[in-house]
Amino acid sequence: MHKSNVPSVSNIRILSNMLVLYRRIKKQERYLKGHLLNLLRDVVPDFQQTFTDKDIKRITKYWQLALNLVCDNVYNLTGKKLSEAEHQRIILLSVFGPLFDDLFDDHILNYEQITSLVTDPEAYVALNKTDKLAAGIYLELLRGMPRRQQFIEHLQAVAHWQQESLKQLDSTITETALREITYKKSYYAVLLFCALLDNYPDQKILEILYPAAGLMQLTNDTFDVWKDVHKGVYTLPNLYRNFEQLQQLFLTETSNFNQWLWQLPYPVKAKQTFAIIIHSLHAMGWMSLEQLKQATSGITSIEELKQLSRKELVCDMDSLQQQLKWVQHIRTFTNYADKEINAIL
Repeated sequence: MHKSNVPSVSNIRILSNMLVLYRRIKKQERYLKGHLLNLLRDVVPDFQQTFTDKDIKRITKYWQLALNLVCDNVYNLTGKKLSEAEHQRIILLSVFGPLFDDLFDDHILNYEQITSLVTDPEAYVALNKTDKLAAGIYLELLRGMPRRQQFIEHLQAVAHWQQESLKQLDSTITETALREITYKKSYYAVLLFCALLDNYPDQKILEILYPAAGLMQLTNDTFDVWKDVHKGVYTLPNLYRNFEQLQQLFLTETSNFNQWLWQLPYPVKAKQTFAIIIHSLHAMGWMSLEQLKQATSGITSIEELKQLSRKELVCDMDSLQQQLKWVQHIRTFTNYADKEINAIL
């Protein structure tokens, strides 16, 4: 860790931002639970689809990720406010996204059929209730999209990397291939969120979103080690288990992210808030990596990894001690700077 010329962010500032985010998330959960089904009836009146509490929870998490970490966060950085139409599109994508994932994960459609739906939805003939609902929501999204073709191209990229991610079912997948899939399936999902916006981020913001997205997916993978090993899904944390290398990757990418962020022409406070929200997720990934490194010491195979309990492999964030530790890690990541940053600043 090196001292930076950038004004340091305090624990009080971190706590304040996290409290605001926590209250916002709770309010969002209540709002979507009461609003979602009415919205869907307006968009696809004959969808004949019943969403369970589990479905609503999944959609809500997708929405909160899209809204809080990407769309609203980017707009707050650049001094803009989301319109009602943009909010509506974010919700619609948050319903469409999990459905689109299911088309792959549940083998509802093959890749050619999914490609047909993405590229020419007006001509697409649905085969079942799930893809009928997905197609209806997709068409509604496209009707209000500020840049239709860009959104389609981003969704094509998402579909491509979803298809590539099927290689994660093969234990012979290389570490290099795993890293590319990890980063790009997350990055193009983030770009899909951005394509909803009336004001698409400029190239410099897109550059800092790449390492941010990569670490977001790595964080997800570290928390899902127990689930993934029992489903036969191979990821960087469960297959290769190079935890020191992954921690160094977190530091390198955090340094790159902070370096590029501080060069952007926006107010200091806005950049700090943007970093705090992004790094709040990355800090959780770091804590999970620390736990995995300890829990898997001496583990030499996936079969041995499967013998460990869920409690040993899943990082519990609910205790006060863990939450205080989390706040400290957010501060560390937000203030992290290496020699390259100091050379520029």
